[in-house]
Amino acid sequence: MDQARHVPVLYHEVIGGLQTRSGGRYIDGTAGLGGHSTGILEASHPDGQLLAIDLDPEALELAGMRMARFGGRVTLIHGSYADMDYHVRALSWDHVDGVLLDLGLSSHQLERAERGFSFMREGPLDMRFDPRNPLT
Repeated sequence: MDQARHVPVLYHEVIGGLQTRSGGRYIDGTAGLGGHSTGILEASHPDGQLLAIDLDPEALELAGMRMARFGGRVTLIHGSYADMDYHVRALSWDHVDGVLLDLGLSSHQLERAERGFSFMREGPLDMRFDPRNPLT
């Protein structure tokens, strides 16, 4: 997977709009391949924290590899942004300084025929962000 080809939408505008700072706590509720998440961690250097959530386990694994250098500053959760309140409480965070939801799907999901998000390539119609969900 060539993550360099997958550039986050409005990267600089998103990072600037979050007004990240050292020591801040942030949530990327749709972490995807980790592009925005990585930017948040870089901009909140050296001790900002990030909760990165995504329904797509493959994307979350790739995001985890991309953000491994940040160690304990990032918490990866396979799940929905709808449950972010639960995860914030589980981390014992008393506040959050910013939340990002980049809703939609990624080119990574569209390009893979077996994911079934597009008719561009031959494959089954599937359209599940989480392939473990029994309902296609």
